[in-house]
Amino acid sequence: MRMSPSPQWRLVRSLVPYSCRPGKSDLGTGAHLRTATDSPRSTLTVTPKTIFTGETVNLTCVIESDHSNWRYEWFKDSVMLQTSDRYTVNRETLTFRGATESDQDSPRSTLTVTPKTIFTGETVNLTCVIESDHSNWRYEWYKDSVMLQTSDGYTVNRDTLTIRGATESDQGQYWCRGQRDERPQSSQDSNRINLSVNDSPTSTLTVTPNYPVFTGETVNLTCVIESHSDWRYEWYKDSVMLQTSDRYTVNRDTLTIRGATESDQGQYWCRGQIRSVSSQSSSTVSLSVKALPRSTLTVTPDSPVFTGETVNLTCVIESDHSDWRYEWFKDSVMLQTSDGYTVNRDTLTIRGATESDQGQYWCRGQRDERPQSSQSSSAVSLSVKVELNFIVLINSLYYIFDNLFRQDICAESTNS
Repeated sequence: MRMSPSPQWRLVRSLVPYSCRPGKSDLGTGAHLRTATDSPRSTLTVTPKTIFTGETVNLTCVIESDHSNWRYEWFKDSVMLQTSDRYTVNRETLTFRGATESDQDSPRSTLTVTPKTIFTGETVNLTCVIESDHSNWRYEWYKDSVMLQTSDGYTVNRDTLTIRGATESDQGQYWCRGQRDERPQSSQDSNRINLSVNDSPTSTLTVTPNYPVFTGETVNLTCVIESHSDWRYEWYKDSVMLQTSDRYTVNRDTLTIRGATESDQGQYWCRGQIRSVSSQSSSTVSLSVKALPRSTLTVTPDSPVFTGETVNLTCVIESDHSDWRYEWFKDSVMLQTSDGYTVNRDTLTIRGATESDQGQYWCRGQRDERPQSSQSSSAVSLSVKVELNFIVLINSLYYIFDNLFRQDICAESTNS
């Protein structure tokens, strides 16, 4: 006998299509002819209306018929159900005990942890979020499948478990769920979170450029901390914490010293801070600042020189390096090679000195590698005088008059 299909039942969020129909009835041996309109209707009801994981569910098949000797057939997703440990039948009622997610869904639970990266000694908060309109949940917390109890190490404030002063013993797999007195009495188990507790990371301080540092150079000290990227860096010199200033600037993990001087010499170290945690302090790095090589300027001949003379200015740099390029200055203006000035490595030559060559001269050296510069030499004053022509004139006149005098004496001797 063909029956009309029963309705599909929505159990919380899962669509679980159950149906029932009467089987062949025990009506005797006579022949009976019935039309389709004679077929009794079947109606399926479910108790409770809203089902949660673990509950017992009763599905009742009501047949609109005067007969009572029906055998009932039960279907799920068009598959006929058989009596089993999960499904039991008592006449018109199908019972399944311990409903599972395949039958319906309990409220979901989600576990989150703050902070994401955990260091020894930190406070850790695990929060259990249950997707439910109900607020009267009691929260259960588990670590490695063992239910946690409130203790000195663990405190609970409703949906949050707090671990204070985390240690390696707190490492493990955590999860949560909710319980309440009314339906739904339990949430689903949350996702598992593997909690790792890390030792304070090490810090390493590097200095650029490498030793030695020369006066005037820019020095970068970089603090490298293993793991994480949100460190706040602290810088120390001779155990005194450095503050940002005109001379010290900080860009995340790098401290920059501009225009190094001998006063910047000392023992430097660094460490990082994140939340309430410090990294291990770096080893100290000794910063030594050396003076740039000295330059000395000499003039030949000694000043004053006379107009028309050739003057040589020699720049001597106290250095083991020989690849210096020399720069020459007069009254703070850099000199260029010209008809008046010629350069041969460390010597500037002035040919045919004039009064316009007078002034303050100084020099310095430049090179491509460190040290890239020497100190500037002290200024040397060059004085050019015109007295040379007068002396030549006096000497010439003396020579002429001397010769005339000698000639007169010779003439007088001859006449006498």
